[in-house]
Amino acid sequence: MVIPKYCDPKTVYTPKDIQTDMLSQQGVNLSYMQAWRAKEKALQFLRGHPADSYNKLPKYFYILEKTYPGSVVKLKKTADECFLYAFVAIYTSISGWEYCRPVVVVDGTFLKSAYRGIMLTASTMDATGTILPLAYAVVDSEKDASWK
Repeated sequence: MVIPKYCDPKTVYTPKDIQTDMLSQQGVNLSYMQAWRAKEKALQFLRGHPADSYNKLPKYFYILEKTYPGSVVKLKKTADECFLYAFVAIYTSISGWEYCRPVVVVDGTFLKSAYRGIMLTASTMDATGTILPLAYAVVDSEKDASWK
């Protein structure tokens, strides 16, 4: 069975593919930039604007706190209500620390999207050698204020 390229989630539909399809199916010659903008608009229509996701964070954090009592969930915004920092430590992970080796591994990675930042994680290992995530945070940059 052949899955159409528009329906297969594994298909990466590039601007070049859009150019080719528009020319063959509609007889319209698009520049690469026009095809790229069309793809971006379609994705925004389907997924919503990325900034809208940040507006949902307070609700998401509220649900986390209600679902996992004892969790540590913090959201810091600027004076004009823009996202600055987020920190999450789920209670299950916090209580699991009691059964782990007393070693914490902290790591960070750069977020490469429209909204730059750094994701920090803290993990440990339990007695069976399984990695247990303890907490994660999303910050604007690695500086003293974001570590606090």
